Amino acid sequence: MVISPRSICPRKCRTPWYLGGLAIILVLAGCDSSVSPGATAAKPGAPRPAGKTASRDVPDGGKSRSGQASPASKSQAKVVSNIEGDRMVVVAAPVVLTKQTESSPFRFTEISKEAGIDFVHFSGMLEEKYFPTANGSGVAIFDYDGDGLLDLYFATATMLPLGTAVKDPNRLYKNLGNGRFKDMTEPSGLGYRGFCHGIIVGDLDNDGDQDVFLCNYGPNVLYLNNGNGTFKDISKSAGIDVNNWSSGGALLDYDNDGDLDIYVANYGRWVYPEDHKRVGDLEKKIFLYSSPRTIKTVKHMFYRNNGNLTFTDVYDQVITVEKDTVIGKKEVVDEKTGQKKTVDDVKKERIPRPRDDGHGFGVVTADLNGDGLIDIYVANDMNPNFLFLNLGNGTFDDVSEASGAAYDINGTAQSGMGVDAEDIDPPSAEHPELDGLPELYVTNFANEYDTLYQNFGKGVFFDNTAFFGIASDTMPFVKWGTAFVDLDNDGWPDNFVTNGHVDDNRRLLNQPVEYEQIPLLFRNIDGRRFKLSTRDAGAYFEKGHVGRGAAFGDIDNDGDIDIVVNEKDRHAAVLRNDTPTQNHWVRLVLQGTRSNRDAIGAKVEVNIGSRKIYRQRKGGVSLESANDPRLLVGVGAVSELPNITIRWPSGVVSTMDKVKVDQTYQIVEPKDAAPAPPGKPAR
Repeated sequence: MVISPRSICPRKCRTPWYLGGLAIILVLAGCDSSVSPGATAAKPGAPRPAGKTASRDVPDGGKSRSGQASPASKSQAKVVSNIEGDRMVVVAAPVVLTKQTESSPFRFTEISKEAGIDFVHFSGMLEEKYFPTANGSGVAIFDYDGDGLLDLYFATATMLPLGTAVKDPNRLYKNLGNGRFKDMTEPSGLGYRGFCHGIIVGDLDNDGDQDVFLCNYGPNVLYLNNGNGTFKDISKSAGIDVNNWSSGGALLDYDNDGDLDIYVANYGRWVYPEDHKRVGDLEKKIFLYSSPRTIKTVKHMFYRNNGNLTFTDVYDQVITVEKDTVIGKKEVVDEKTGQKKTVDDVKKERIPRPRDDGHGFGVVTADLNGDGLIDIYVANDMNPNFLFLNLGNGTFDDVSEASGAAYDINGTAQSGMGVDAEDIDPPSAEHPELDGLPELYVTNFANEYDTLYQNFGKGVFFDNTAFFGIASDTMPFVKWGTAFVDLDNDGWPDNFVTNGHVDDNRRLLNQPVEYEQIPLLFRNIDGRRFKLSTRDAGAYFEKGHVGRGAAFGDIDNDGDIDIVVNEKDRHAAVLRNDTPTQNHWVRLVLQGTRSNRDAIGAKVEVNIGSRKIYRQRKGGVSLESANDPRLLVGVGAVSELPNITIRWPSGVVSTMDKVKVDQTYQIVEPKDAAPAPPGKPAR
């Protein structure tokens, strides 16, 4: 596909600049790469658009937070690992965090213990470092009993090999509405005991309550919500209890038949003892986790909802590519010689290509090209990320490599973990057709920056991370759960990332690598740049953690987004958002009728007068976790909104005029309205 720079350069304010040689060296040296050392060529089909490329991302200084250098930000000489099979080629490099000269606008208070949350995660990590124990588990924020309050459900693991021991179960905490939670694990029936990584939540039978799908090492589990605060395990009858190693996934109604389907990301194949690889100092018995490249990748799963509480894996049929097929010979006239000649008669046809080359982690489902159809993006660990665009006929076009969102700017497959899709940049007067198209964001391993792929329409993305100011500050850490969420209700999505290394013992090998790592907060400055903003944000941001899954939602219903983190082998963190602000918000609780009841795939346009804010009811997001299903939209200082427009997955459009702020609105899709003309991909 050839794209002229003019067609994908909508903002003149973007100064053209490419990552400098030093930054490229640091990124490439960080991990075992799919590109040979020193290679910088981008993959075919991933253009570098003129006028909208990365600008300099130079740190302002070597200190972080309140001016004090943290262990993770101290300037160090470059240290290279000499351990065979070590995932980290470079274990320390002279990377520093941006100096924060002003206090963060955000304020968070960690309230887990006072709220009655006593959950402690168990990973099963031993000195042998069995690979599945590295990846931790997620957390779900959802209303399990329909009382209007968001409850918390934490996943945990057990010992490996499976069957070695029985450990504590996943835990469910009921929100009592007064800042307190009560453990309701046993009465609810959600006390799964096993090796659980991820949680997917949604109304799979359209009965008005939330069902729970668990992504496990071992058979996955589906719990049907009985509607009375209890759940029933229907895994076997539903047909989803096959043996796998699943990380997480997302819900979507890919065929628009009104019920939710399930995309499940599988990490790979690991069977003890044949797949266990020992890495480290074998004489001293100081072991590290092996590289993901030691894990054989497998196909992911795509469960079509049959509408009767059974599911069929259609992954082999729905992921397709276009291929030239020779169907015979034909005669043509050579334009130069005027002579007849015989050539192949080629026909383009679409064929299934179920990929099996991704260590799957985070998944997000949303309309990524503006055609009104829900698409799929998958973060893969040390493999190209997957981008599947919905063709509207029950199949997807695999545009992963051609899209620009499979690799970083250097054509390197990074260590994709957490993921999100959100429109984070300002509107364009020159290219209004790009307004509302969501960017893609992926968290990665140490010495790899988190990658922000800017959306240029037509399924084309560009790694513009450095331009937005995120690259250097994310380099030192191993990054996991994340989301673009508006934390101060100014109308611009901010960013949170939870961090934590996989190895807890590298200092025993004289490697200056911290296991516990500080989390990150980035403030979105009018959609043009992100600014590290952890200084004075709260005590939680002043020390290291071993973060994994993270979920986002308004757990106290006060009109701002709180954050819950499932920390590996540690007490869970509940971060109440106490940010002081005069900004306003609206909350939209969407209920589909012709569309799936959860309205996943719906798109919302909020007119605040000066501009329009675009949000989607997405599936998935973050890592191994499930988020508040309600849309909380910060709208800044305005006291009344001119209008809100909702385009449902069915194509029906609803509008609200003169909308009061700081209120929650339940909006039901009109059953009898005719669908509006479908949108077209941005051009």
